[in-house]
Amino acid sequence: MWKKILFGLLGLVVLLVLVGFLLPGKMEVSRSLSVNAPAEYSFEEVNSLPNWEKWLYWNTQDPNMKVTYAEKTNGEGGSYSWESEKMGPGKITITESVPFRSIKCDLDFMEQGTAKAWYNFEPSGDSTTVTMGMSTEFGINPLVRWMGFAMMEREMNKAFEYNLNKLKELAEAKPKFAVKIKEEEVIPVSYIGTSYTMSPKDMKAVMTQMEKMYGELGAVLKKSKVEVNGNSFALFPRFTPESMDMTCALPVNPDAKLPAKYPVLQTYAGKVVKVTHVGSYDGIEAAHNEIAKYLEFKKLEINGVVWEVYVTSPATEPDPAKWVTEIYYPVK
Repeated sequence: MWKKILFGLLGLVVLLVLVGFLLPGKMEVSRSLSVNAPAEYSFEEVNSLPNWEKWLYWNTQDPNMKVTYAEKTNGEGGSYSWESEKMGPGKITITESVPFRSIKCDLDFMEQGTAKAWYNFEPSGDSTTVTMGMSTEFGINPLVRWMGFAMMEREMNKAFEYNLNKLKELAEAKPKFAVKIKEEEVIPVSYIGTSYTMSPKDMKAVMTQMEKMYGELGAVLKKSKVEVNGNSFALFPRFTPESMDMTCALPVNPDAKLPAKYPVLQTYAGKVVKVTHVGSYDGIEAAHNEIAKYLEFKKLEINGVVWEVYVTSPATEPDPAKWVTEIYYPVK
């Protein structure tokens, strides 16, 4: 009787081992969720490793987990390690970071193996489809394959569901802006300009003064036989609701020869916050207000003179609805 039971158990073990060899040697799991917020709102939560404490499922499984951050914690090369009595030690490293599009990571579970994780952010109108996935190799050990088949995929799906919903909650709680705002790097532009101080309240008077100033600059360039090298723009070194300092400028080559009264200067070079406004100048104040809200939200500090570039203006387009103005705020 006991021999039959032992042989039966042995046969079952052999069967399980044989089936284990036939189970997949690799697991790949991914989940997606639509987030009603710009791609950057979810991206920045994943790209900055200290933010993971706010949305990562595994952190909730061990309140005593010890996390140690590397010197770099943002973007490619950022990493941290953890120690947990419940889940063991490990390390994560961001291996690739494409702003607002995708992030790839390497996971090292030490003696328990390695894995790769990825996060994709696909904009769709005012929303973003956030996808997270993970893949790992089980090797040839049939017991590890059985564990992966029976437990890991279910646990990963549970973790992804938690992570995605937390990211959605965090992203959708952030402020929405009425204009599309970008952060980018700009190169310096050589220009000549002329300045004036006046009230910004009467837009018609401002446009009349700007027309006069651009006329002056145009006459100087014509007399000096120097060509304009791009779109006209205006810098605003000082601005209050009651008074503003305004410099109207025309871009020229750096080596342009002009009267001493009109020295060739250069604009700021570096990081900026940018908005492209389409429409009449009456709506530009609202665009500036949205940028101010964005700077406060992002905790960015202005680092120089604000300027506007008139890509399409009254001089070339009679329809105000088609006027295009680029607004630049230099930031640290």
